[in-house]
Amino acid sequence: MVTRKRVFISMLCSFLFVYIISNCTGKEEQVLLRDYEEVVDAGVFRVAVEYSPSGYFRENDSVYGVQYQLVEELAERLGFKVEYFFEANMQKSIEDLNSGKYDMVARFIPVTTELREKVAFTESLTLDKQVLVQRRPTDTSFVYVNNQLELAGKKITVSEGSPYISRLNNLAKEIGDVIMVEELPDYDCEMLSIMVAKGDIDYTVCDFETASRLQTEYPQLSLQTSISFSQLQAWALRKDSEELLDSVNCWIRERTALNDKK
Repeated sequence: MVTRKRVFISMLCSFLFVYIISNCTGKEEQVLLRDYEEVVDAGVFRVAVEYSPSGYFRENDSVYGVQYQLVEELAERLGFKVEYFFEANMQKSIEDLNSGKYDMVARFIPVTTELREKVAFTESLTLDKQVLVQRRPTDTSFVYVNNQLELAGKKITVSEGSPYISRLNNLAKEIGDVIMVEELPDYDCEMLSIMVAKGDIDYTVCDFETASRLQTEYPQLSLQTSISFSQLQAWALRKDSEELLDSVNCWIRERTALNDKK
């Protein structure tokens, strides 16, 4: 009887120990939700980007990428050292942002009401629209889509967690028919556009600016069918990173004013 009592007490102590440690760990994780002062104290600004020519791309000993160049400009202005994290899945990058893994997601994200509920957007960095990427109508191996109504019954391939999924789902409701959406992990819209050019898939969605750049290398691509109107595009931060957001917005305003004078 005494032995059983001792075992019970031992098990209870073990349970309480694990419970206390778990709670302490939870409190430590909360500290990771950083704002401007915490980033300054840590000396590192954690940023999620896509590993792609439009995001972050390394070739030999050099690093390229639209987002990389912009982030480096920002970091120089704020005096931050940047730690980059690579994430192709936008939905996953937003989840990790809100969990504290990153301080900012640097990619041109369409500013939508749905996403505003999850993140704090910076001021606009660019204005762009979403287009259907397909091959030119001279290619008879597939059905060319001339307008949004002709998307009915078509399978559109996008990256997993893409911001374009929401637009395609809404578009299906607007045309009153089914648009099949296939999600591929670890592929961004640039990779998928190249797959379209090579005939591996028939359709994807991409922002017009990126698709236009790819079209110079792959002239067989057609970008004539728009999926959305022009939309503001911005970076994303956590809603509780108010001071950091204000600092980033200040830099964007300075940069915009300087470009307007040129």
